[in-house]
Amino acid sequence: MREYRIGEAARMVGISASALRLWERQGLVRPTRTRSGYRLYRDADIDQLRHVQLMRAQRVNAPGIRRLIRMPADARPAERRPIEPSRIRRLRLDRGMSLRAASLRSGLSVSFLSALERGTTGASVATMQRLTRAFGVTVLDLFEPADGVGRHVRPPQRRVLELDGGVRIEQLATGASALESQLFVLAPGASSEGQYAHGGEEFIYVLEGDVTFWIGSNERFRLQAGDALTFPSTLPHRWRNRADGETRLLWINTPPTF
Repeated sequence: MREYRIGEAARMVGISASALRLWERQGLVRPTRTRSGYRLYRDADIDQLRHVQLMRAQRVNAPGIRRLIRMPADARPAERRPIEPSRIRRLRLDRGMSLRAASLRSGLSVSFLSALERGTTGASVATMQRLTRAFGVTVLDLFEPADGVGRHVRPPQRRVLELDGGVRIEQLATGASALESQLFVLAPGASSEGQYAHGGEEFIYVLEGDVTFWIGSNERFRLQAGDALTFPSTLPHRWRNRADGETRLLWINTPPTF
């Protein structure tokens, strides 16, 4: 079993030695020590460091990483994936719409839509809701189709959508026709980046964190862990994560119109 000093381990992972020391203080890796106090990293530690590096690049904070690396492998959520650009293009072409027609219906520029379809830009929740409404679908249609998943959905089976600005949406149910249940995971400072509205009614329960909602023209609600909120989806609404860390929301729309 090979062992590596901190400098060698840092080079193998592609980060600085000071970052490795920080990750150790945050409980993300636990190297062994020699009698002289030198850190030693084994192959399993290097694999874990690469996993941590990937999650940091995807804006998962230290508490979130600690939870994930302590989970059994078969209980971890599905891998984060951005929107598949070809899926957006297919939705547009299936409706016989040109980029210009999609631009006129959604209020988004042709250049932005073109970049989105090429995968050279991302999109916020509010932007994607405007686009899918122009296509006559919901954000649910941006998820890859579920394959072989029934009533019982385990974490690795969840369909995951990664939006711009640190917003992750995990689909919690498949085949439901009267409601849409999702887990929203918001990075620090993440927001809807604009207001949006659609048909139906919404229920939000804060599992962890601190989030503010603005609803209609004059309602503002600050929600923390254990708080719940309901409102008609037809009211324009927007939101922002106020927490220093991750905010996690159980979010239910009925009927599935988001």
